[in-house]
Amino acid sequence: MEATPHGARVKARDELLEICRAHDIRGILVDAREIVIRDRPSTLELFDFGVSWSELAKRTPVLVAGLLPRDAATRERVLFGDTVATNRGLVSQAFDDIEEARAWLRSSGNIRR
Repeated sequence: MEATPHGARVKARDELLEICRAHDIRGILVDAREIVIRDRPSTLELFDFGVSWSELAKRTPVLVAGLLPRDAATRERVLFGDTVATNRGLVSQAFDDIEEARAWLRSSGNIRR
């Protein structure tokens, strides 16, 4: 699956967090296993994306379990952004296994089964 351009990814993330806020959703599972980012966002774009995740999550407290992309270059970009966001307060964890991700969400907060 081809990833959308950087600006569209930012918009989709913002819309997701707005839905979480509106419906009091406390945890999300992001399945990025089939995503391939080909537009090669700059390091600054990836950094800013990670920083903005943590800033938005302060207004909408949410746990994020992410299933890592299988594509090595995309995985590297996602892990960089995740590290930036986590270092700034986003509660998130990256996984290869969906059941481990679900278990982490359930054990990390008041997430329903």
